[in-house]
Amino acid sequence: MAERYGTHEDEAGMERERLAMLAAVRDPKTFAVFERIGVSEGMHVLEVGAGTGSVSGWLSKKVGDVGKVLSIDIDLQFHAGMPDNVEVKKLDIESESIPKETFDIIHARAVLQHLPSREEVIPKLIQGLKPGGWLVLEDGQFTGFGEQSLAEPYKTIHQIMAVGSREKWREPNFGLHILDRFRSNGLTDLDVIGDVWAMRPNEPSGEWWFLALERAIPRLVEAGLMTLTDEQNILKQVREPSFIMISPVSIITIGRKPRT
Repeated sequence: MAERYGTHEDEAGMERERLAMLAAVRDPKTFAVFERIGVSEGMHVLEVGAGTGSVSGWLSKKVGDVGKVLSIDIDLQFHAGMPDNVEVKKLDIESESIPKETFDIIHARAVLQHLPSREEVIPKLIQGLKPGGWLVLEDGQFTGFGEQSLAEPYKTIHQIMAVGSREKWREPNFGLHILDRFRSNGLTDLDVIGDVWAMRPNEPSGEWWFLALERAIPRLVEAGLMTLTDEQNILKQVREPSFIMISPVSIITIGRKPRT
């Protein structure tokens, strides 16, 4: 695997691989939550920001032929083919509507932090739920991620990647606020599941981040924030077999729409 880094034909290929790595890391946690809240045959589920479609594909088996999954994203270029009970649709959750009181479960992972109108999107998602339906939102908490002890030259660039390059409208710590938004919007049966994991090179646990680093480094060189020598040393450093670091905190927030 390592020998292929730097040989991607384009950034789309690298992003497709990165999304696959992220799915491999996070899907088991997501699926465990679905099992906990009782995903079952015949349900209608909305997957927001579907990415590669790995979650939608898993849900299709759970809801069966009489159920339905609506799998939406603003960009479908990475979305895999799906069974007949999955409708794949290009949709901007910020500006376009979704059916009201239609879904038994609505799920989004690593989406809200990237949306300027995230505060308006949450009530929209709640409106899409049937009475008694579940909203499951996964987002991050990056506080401290950039401050962990790491060796140079990667340490400085990691701090830039973790906190210095955020867009003015992005909120990488929005996972900390979702529980409050659920409570203020009247959801019940609230719960939170958080975890961190060890990030290692050449496996999904770390490659979802190291591939983003690899894609960003040429821009950092162009901006004069690092040299070509730094680039070579950093990529070598983070892919040493013994390299290990701590992930950001992932927070899954669960809430249920009241039945009456």
